[in-house]
Amino acid sequence: MFEETNSLKDQYKEMDYGAEYSANLPAILKHLNVSLIFTSYQAGRLMLVRSDGQSLDINFKRFSRPMGISVTEDSVTLGIFTQVLRFQREDGLLEKIKQPLERIEDDITAPRVDSDKAKKGLDDPLEQSGFDLPLSALAESEEDLERLERQLKLWQEYQESLFQPADPRVDACFITRSAHYSGMINIHDIDWGDDGLWAVNSSFSCLCTLEPDFSFVPQWKPPFISELAPEDRCHLNGMALKNGRPGYVTTFSKDNQATNWRNRAGKFEGTLIDVQKNEILLENLSMPHSPRWYQGRVYFCNSGQGEICSYNPDTGDLKTIAEVPGFTRGISFYGPLMFVGLSKVRKSDVTRPAPLGEKYDETYSGIWVFNLEDGTQVGQIRFSGNVDQIYDVAVLPGCSFPEVIEPSHPRMRNHFCFPPLQSGMGRGLATSLGDLI
Repeated sequence: MFEETNSLKDQYKEMDYGAEYSANLPAILKHLNVSLIFTSYQAGRLMLVRSDGQSLDINFKRFSRPMGISVTEDSVTLGIFTQVLRFQREDGLLEKIKQPLERIEDDITAPRVDSDKAKKGLDDPLEQSGFDLPLSALAESEEDLERLERQLKLWQEYQESLFQPADPRVDACFITRSAHYSGMINIHDIDWGDDGLWAVNSSFSCLCTLEPDFSFVPQWKPPFISELAPEDRCHLNGMALKNGRPGYVTTFSKDNQATNWRNRAGKFEGTLIDVQKNEILLENLSMPHSPRWYQGRVYFCNSGQGEICSYNPDTGDLKTIAEVPGFTRGISFYGPLMFVGLSKVRKSDVTRPAPLGEKYDETYSGIWVFNLEDGTQVGQIRFSGNVDQIYDVAVLPGCSFPEVIEPSHPRMRNHFCFPPLQSGMGRGLATSLGDLI
């Protein structure tokens, strides 16, 4: 059933992980012309699942604590440690990113710099990596020195790879366009609605929107939260938009005291809440996550049990669609297909372990794919190594082999996107200035 590629292992030695997947997935993703994007906050990576129809390529980008993802036809928005980043789809850059990137001293768009200084500066992996002292001065033993030398070699290889052409199979380019600095609000789910970008602000136990003049703008809090304070009182984590407005959220508890949800030994008091009615719909859930409104039902993860559930708010009908050997978190849909993220059961500072750990001898990290029409499992991707926690999963439509240009990438210096010059405005300005002279 499964295929494994040596190239995946070789390409990602730095992360020390492997990936295996059901043999039908490359053809499914290519036929649908979609790709997958997901976050692993524990590994500090945003990861792309790309297909050429024959095999999968899993590409990763470095970010600090990547969490919620929101996808539109022309953008990807990502919540990280203290920021929210937006990547714009700019396929006009495809030809450019498939060419080698010139060094800064040869770049006509860059300020003129001394060639030796450039080689010792922006293009010097030793300086960029923070190893500005001899490695022997940083090492405490021969073993430590060998470890530092390996790290430096990996860093040098990574830096060199940034100047190489993108994979010729790439069919979409998402480039960093903007960033909002929110501070450490412990951001979880995010999504674009009628009022802009909505975010789950777990630190302050509220839903918020983002505006340039503020860290965040609080918009709603659960009825049992008395005031806004950076205390993560109930672990509000999941959000589903309905008709352009927040419709449903999940919490771990109904606590109104700082981080008290962590101390509920043996108790699971998670909730599903109707935001628009300010009403608790379901209680006593096990660490729920990722509510999503789709085809007239609320889908969510009853994560501690390894379950994917759906709820009809009109009838109160609750169904368990599937039970899987992993901590379920992250749901996305494409037609009849549902993509669900799985994480390994982990040790944490929550005093009671997930019941999932008692149900299965082994739990997995990966993405499981289901057919909603009959509930069958269509396929899966399974990770080994150090990608064992997945937070969010999203489908990228209209491309099977995308590339993401992150903020720190050297291509950001000379890969421009802009509309045509508005010549009428220029003539009007010239005329008004002429009248004044």
